[in-house]
Amino acid sequence: MKFKLWALATACVLALGGCSSNKESENLKPLELVKFKSTVKVERVWSAKVGKGQDRRYTVFVPAVLDDAVFASDTEGNVFAFNVETGKRLWKHELDEPVSGAVGAGGGLVLVGTYEGEVVALDAKTGDLKWRSKASSEVLAPPQSDGSIAVASTIDARLFAYDAITGKPLWSHDHIAPVLTLRTTAAPVISGTQVLSAFDNGQMLAFSASDGSVSWEVRVAQPKGRHDLEKMVDIDGTPVVDSAFVYTTSYQGAVMAIARGTGRVLWKRDASSYVRPAVAHNAVYVATEDDRLVAYNASNGGTVWENAEMLRRDLSAPGVMGDYITAIDKKGYMHVVDKENGQFVARIKPSGDGFRSVPVSYKDGLILLSDDGVLSFYKAKPAK
Repeated sequence: MKFKLWALATACVLALGGCSSNKESENLKPLELVKFKSTVKVERVWSAKVGKGQDRRYTVFVPAVLDDAVFASDTEGNVFAFNVETGKRLWKHELDEPVSGAVGAGGGLVLVGTYEGEVVALDAKTGDLKWRSKASSEVLAPPQSDGSIAVASTIDARLFAYDAITGKPLWSHDHIAPVLTLRTTAAPVISGTQVLSAFDNGQMLAFSASDGSVSWEVRVAQPKGRHDLEKMVDIDGTPVVDSAFVYTTSYQGAVMAIARGTGRVLWKRDASSYVRPAVAHNAVYVATEDDRLVAYNASNGGTVWENAEMLRRDLSAPGVMGDYITAIDKKGYMHVVDKENGQFVARIKPSGDGFRSVPVSYKDGLILLSDDGVLSFYKAKPAK
């Protein structure tokens, strides 16, 4: 998305004195959209306002669903809960400080992180404060919980685990931060007795949830080149766990499937992506750095299809809306493609301005959170 490209462009200027000429800039214009006949109707079920939304600090807030509620936050510390079917507001909690990472939901908790390095846990049913606990620095990704532990990643490449009931620190892990990174952080994932965490140096580690010991580690992206900028790798898209496997993407690295229990690499395909993949229909859907939408076979990594008709349009993380795959570009268009072949079936402009958030699937629908704080729920069906 645009905010990540801005950060990369800034690094280019600082490190190399500029990365492109005016002529090259002309070649970076977004590809013109192709015309097609819509065969699917996309309808908005409901929408609601989430405070003032995200500011321009390059945060990436995501909604989270737990039971019959969807949760979201703005950067000013207003956390909301809505009925996921109707959009009716259930509660609102006003924190006394800005939020930098939001939201995570699990084990009866709703969690956010702050710029001051705090992890805040709220009761998912009532919105009441359960606990607050310190981390080492900014928490830029949503903290997570399973009701037993809560975990949070910080911008200085550290992972913290807390008792989910009391907020008491349990263990932490310090990782090596590279010289240059993209200013976002992948959220940790709790899966059974493991905590999975991706780091800015291109590594993914699995930890024991009980004591933080490392079960396995895998390098998803290998630094290459002579300069720090050329060597920059990063995993900013939160890994996706599906059954016994973990799927992940990386900047200047690969799309990879890893056995969750052992860390064995099932398959690996060279690709560069800033955003989280989507996994459904025995496929892994990836929006690449150059804005190709690609479907890989989840079992063997073979390319099922590739849509290259949205190049340079700064695509969001892909979403799954029933039998359809979505991606939103920087102009606010949501492109809907057939899961079988990647061909366009619909295109709409969802409510809101800017979509650097990750879409969340719920049943056969899709929940979106815009940069200006519009939370909405969409469904798709064949057009008559």
